[in-house]
Amino acid sequence: MSVAEITRTTATTTQKLTSASSVLRDLFIATWAVPEATVRVLVPEGVVLDRLPGPDGHPLAFLQLSCALREDARWSPLPASLGEDFHQATLQVLTRHGDDRSVFVLKHFTGSTRVAGALFPVSKVVEEARFHVYVAGDPARQTFSKLAYKLTTDAVQVHVRAEAIERPETTPLGRWSDAVRFLTQRPLALHPARLDKEGFTLFRTEHAPLNPRAAQLTHRIIRPWDDLELGEPLLALYQAELPVTTTPPRRHKP
Repeated sequence: MSVAEITRTTATTTQKLTSASSVLRDLFIATWAVPEATVRVLVPEGVVLDRLPGPDGHPLAFLQLSCALREDARWSPLPASLGEDFHQATLQVLTRHGDDRSVFVLKHFTGSTRVAGALFPVSKVVEEARFHVYVAGDPARQTFSKLAYKLTTDAVQVHVRAEAIERPETTPLGRWSDAVRFLTQRPLALHPARLDKEGFTLFRTEHAPLNPRAAQLTHRIIRPWDDLELGEPLLALYQAELPVTTTPPRRHKP
């Protein structure tokens, strides 16, 4: 075995020993394109927004809602049977961090008291929430017809309903595959750090490219974004299953 092969094998083994594994079930992602100025006030100075020119030439930024059941969440060397299942949702902004596509997390909701407690020291946007979820379809065949996600806290309510539609060949972001990749292949998530007012906690998550179903929102209440006049989402996506691996969080100071 060459030195390069030994190095790669060692790195892979180390990553497996320190990472967490899980499967996202009934993953739903809705993204809105909004004027850059609308999003700029939501993120700290120094966060780089991912932007594209709008129809009028003015730059657009992107707000995103992501919901899923995180199943078999565990330290990677452990068997899936020892994992924990819980619902989660994030309200986030599409960003850039160095050469990586990323998201800046505005709110991260979890249905697990234990997970909320574990994330509390490293993120000041984590909050425990009550979830009510309905999905119609056949998980074994990865089919989908409609869904409803509702989460509530003492101050927040997020309630969306969606139904399956025919996959479009093109989107406002170009070809379907290009749009899906732009919106979903974002390995880094930046959380505002709890102990450092100007710092971030970086979570890196790896997964295969998505091959989602197209969906259409039929109902929407996103209480933190009431004043943003979001309109219709740019795209709404549903994926029945997505295995993911997350490496340990690390601090970052801009």
